[in-house]
Amino acid sequence: MAGMQGIGGRTALELGADIASGRTDPRDLVEDLLERIEAADPDHVIFARTTPARARREARDSYLRVKSGLTRSPIDGVPISWKDLFDSAGSQTCGGSALLAGRVPDKDAIALARLSGAGAVCLGKTNMTELAFSGLGINPVCGTPPNPFDKVVARCPGGSSSGAAVSVARQLAAAAFGSDTGGSIRLPATWNGLVGFKPSHGIAPMEGVLPLAQSFDTIGPITRDVSDAQALFSLMMNHPLRPRLSAPLNHCLFWLAGDPVDRGLSPDVDRIYRQAVQKIMTAGARMQAMPWRQGAASLEFGATLVGVEAFANWGAQIDANPNAMSQQLRSRFGSGRGVSAVQYLAAAQRLAKLRTSHMAQASGFDAMIMPSCAISAPAIGPLLDDMGLFAATNLLALRNTRLANLLSLPAITIPIGQDQAGLPVGLMLVGKPNDDQRLFSLALGIEKLLRTA
Repeated sequence: MAGMQGIGGRTALELGADIASGRTDPRDLVEDLLERIEAADPDHVIFARTTPARARREARDSYLRVKSGLTRSPIDGVPISWKDLFDSAGSQTCGGSALLAGRVPDKDAIALARLSGAGAVCLGKTNMTELAFSGLGINPVCGTPPNPFDKVVARCPGGSSSGAAVSVARQLAAAAFGSDTGGSIRLPATWNGLVGFKPSHGIAPMEGVLPLAQSFDTIGPITRDVSDAQALFSLMMNHPLRPRLSAPLNHCLFWLAGDPVDRGLSPDVDRIYRQAVQKIMTAGARMQAMPWRQGAASLEFGATLVGVEAFANWGAQIDANPNAMSQQLRSRFGSGRGVSAVQYLAAAQRLAKLRTSHMAQASGFDAMIMPSCAISAPAIGPLLDDMGLFAATNLLALRNTRLANLLSLPAITIPIGQDQAGLPVGLMLVGKPNDDQRLFSLALGIEKLLRTA
């Protein structure tokens, strides 16, 4: 078989179609990508480690299925990267942390096993922020993947699924899987000009995924377009693949979210976001602007809950070997140390009431619309020199994405343009719990509109 080398700007579904038709040999594709990864990532800051033996075996098996007319799914033979908190049999899974160096699981995470069962090729494990507890993507211990949109200034790649997003943006993988506790899929997707999807909490298979805060953790895809995200999510869930139908926007009513999500936007983010909203309205969608009171209130209680659960999961190991973790992350994990059981339960009860209140107010809307992030990717240097600035920037970067996690809602980010420095900006849709497929339909409609407008 002969065909285009590398990803070549193709989506995962486009690659799958080329493999199924014989235009692309999955074996050649894997060899090309392994060579590109070695050349582009000699310090292993994007990929913590590749899995070449597995990738070659899976690519060979895919090739044989194609020859026999027995392909398993539309992404059979497509190379995918996996955040370094998904267990992979026989390969280290370290959560981007020196605390877990040498940890080798004996079986795949369920999500990885399901995608492998659909014929996807596992290229390797992507780098991430330490134990997934930062949105900026900076990892002083294991290395920080470079944001590909600025060749001069080192900028944040977004986290915690930093290497996952960069691997797709750099065309070193066709798609990636990451985790999202407060925005760790959607923020790096936004800052790398990609689509990132966070499912409703509690529906994704979490077995074999290193935890941060189980009350909020979930997993999902980072892709080049919404169709890929929908397909990969469905395969991860063992759901039948549905026709990719975009919702007619002129029948939709959107909640145009105000305070707190429109507060403190950079001028470029504000301009690009409002231009996108205007295009959606011009297409016939109705908008109702309202503050998101439940979201603003949830930030206070969410910080308590996430901090306690994160410390409960990892505090003992951090205390036993504090020098294995960066100072910035030790400080974040330490925030959960002194919270009492009474304080934790009170916060959980208050958050549950906010979720109920939100559902009542959101019932008449198709989805919420807001900026994915208030700012474009910031420069790394000043953040490393000032812990206060690091903490404040991290909170601002994650503010909008965190709300969907806290209120247990599905959410997706779509790229909508670049600022004057060439840095990507995203628009986020937030849906209703367990109505994830409806959110994909809305996202498909908006993506189609903005790409053709």
